[in-house]
Amino acid sequence: MSMKWIQRIAAAGGATVIAVTLVGTAASADPATPNPSAGHSFDVQKVCAQRIPKLSDRATKLITRITGGPEVAGSSANLRARAEKAKTAGNPAEADWLDGKAQHRDDRLDLLKKAVAQLDAYKQKYCAK
Repeated sequence: MSMKWIQRIAAAGGATVIAVTLVGTAASADPATPNPSAGHSFDVQKVCAQRIPKLSDRATKLITRITGGPEVAGSSANLRARAEKAKTAGNPAEADWLDGKAQHRDDRLDLLKKAVAQLDAYKQKYCAK
């Protein structure tokens, strides 16, 4: 069971890194003048129509989930509530582990918010034309 959460956290982190990389590379490329030496063409319309909305929705869902209340599975508040129950039940190791997971999610929240801001900035700059 715990491996699924680790995999989900790793996947969320990987998706965020991909989003940041995509925005960084796309922002540095000039879509108005294609580079003839490049082997692959960069389709800005496809990025604007397909990739950015998917990445933005995914990041927004993660932000909503992480910031949810104690009743939302996977939220920081839920993990902290579970940690409190584990402490009450006399299991400090599990409580520390759950607190660590909650702290890690809170740390990732800043990264996700930056990624959403970068995606919005890219949309404003290249997709509004």
